Amino acid sequence: MKIHFVATRKNADPTERELYELDLMLRVLGFDRAFMDLGLQTVATVTPSHHDIRFTDEYLERIDYDTDADIVALSGKTSCITRTYQVADEFRRRGKTVVLGGIHASLRPDEALQHCDIVVDGEAEEIWPRVLADLEQGKGKQLYKADGFPEMSNIPSVSWRGMDPSRYFYQQLQTTRGCPFMCRFCSVPDISGQAFRCKPEANIVQEIRDIPLGRGPIQRSRPLYVVDDNFISKPAYTKRLLEDLVKMRRAGELPDWSAETTLNVARDDQMLDLFRDAGCTVLIIGFESVTEATLQDMDKSVNFCMTYQEAVDAIRARGIKTVGNFIVGFDTDDLRVFRDTLEFIDRYNIMYPFFSILTPMPGTGLFDDTKAEGRLFHERWDLYDTRHVVFQPKQMTPDQLMDGYVWIYEQAYGPDAVLSRLEDWWRNNPIEGAPMSERLFMAAKVTAQIRERDIPNRRFLKDVLKLYLNKNLRAETGSMLYMLDAHHFANFLGRFNSRNKEANYRLFADPEAAMATSKRLSMQWDKVEKKRKKRAKLAVVA
Repeated sequence: MKIHFVATRKNADPTERELYELDLMLRVLGFDRAFMDLGLQTVATVTPSHHDIRFTDEYLERIDYDTDADIVALSGKTSCITRTYQVADEFRRRGKTVVLGGIHASLRPDEALQHCDIVVDGEAEEIWPRVLADLEQGKGKQLYKADGFPEMSNIPSVSWRGMDPSRYFYQQLQTTRGCPFMCRFCSVPDISGQAFRCKPEANIVQEIRDIPLGRGPIQRSRPLYVVDDNFISKPAYTKRLLEDLVKMRRAGELPDWSAETTLNVARDDQMLDLFRDAGCTVLIIGFESVTEATLQDMDKSVNFCMTYQEAVDAIRARGIKTVGNFIVGFDTDDLRVFRDTLEFIDRYNIMYPFFSILTPMPGTGLFDDTKAEGRLFHERWDLYDTRHVVFQPKQMTPDQLMDGYVWIYEQAYGPDAVLSRLEDWWRNNPIEGAPMSERLFMAAKVTAQIRERDIPNRRFLKDVLKLYLNKNLRAETGSMLYMLDAHHFANFLGRFNSRNKEANYRLFADPEAAMATSKRLSMQWDKVEKKRKKRAKLAVVA
């Protein structure tokens, strides 16, 4: 059979901008996209070899709806599923058999079946060959549900059949699946199980060696991103793996790489040394909130291991930068949360802060509770992307939450903040910076590629490049480009500001006014909640 795998865009809007897509940075470096859809790519890899495969990434090319494929295979997370449904509907109108899998379809198979012929529910590596065998025999079912979880040792290195790896900036690697932590805003345990499953270290080493290398210095130095939700899930296993990665790094087989961990990574000096020696340059850490009350309310106690200052200092001492993930809009957040989070970032030298609006995702306790309370505005999944407000907050208005999200990005990646963090890092960086020949080359590419509409503040751009070319600083190309890209993203977010932007911005800068406003809004919500509970009680009695 002929199988057409299609990775869809988040939506059909070509002007859409996503931080992790690194649009500005990729343009300078000459890549077309940051990441391939690893899940869909893995399913394509386990497709039996007697089938013909075609792969389309909608971020790179138009979808050929007139394909002669027998089967169209799609996947989509919640924020992308609306576009995925549109694509599926179009293929079905043309008589194609459409198979849909992924997180959202697994959580809502009945909804997904309105747009496709077959839903694959769960991790698909072991189910997919069975689906194809049934279809070959003309006896396909509507729903295929995974029976448990596949052994990580049976998941092969991903294939690039039908794809051009040189168009993607990051190579990706997965070493573990599952998570025992039941954070109320996260659906990972429901999708991948509550037990950590680890891929054998030897398999990972081979998988890295199987990554196709491109030509030229930029292609050959493409970084590796470990997609695990928590790379240090099993410390003994992680250390054994890191020891193998150190050997690969010393042999020139492993590029710079990054991984997601909890803050507990800083408790173990030996492990941090291994991260450094293996070439890890960035650790992505889910701080989530700057208040203990919020973490407890979301059942995220994993952060409580040591002081933030001790943890971040230990990571910085190894020359590893920190991406700090923060969520705003929790029920425990009042209007001071935006200013407090910025102060936290400055106090603890978080190099790359990343912000999300709290979003009650399907499959989470947060979704169930928020819906039961009547606080969900809708189920327009394309807006469940962590940068739109889809529910009623308790201590701020929806407009204030939206404006606060934009404001915090503008402040964190404004000219003064960017220049300050870059100079601080490059002045104190324990790792050697880029050679001057590379800096001059990249400065010229930045000047040629970044247009005035990308960064209207040309003085800011000149100041960044001047700092980057300072021979007395240990400047790095990656951090310079990422900061410019994040500044560009912060400017893009202005399109989401509310009509009350100016009044809300004044509130964020005034802690006393912010607190008074939140207290009033919280009291109003409490009255509404009491009336709702009273009506629900009367309905039960009736």
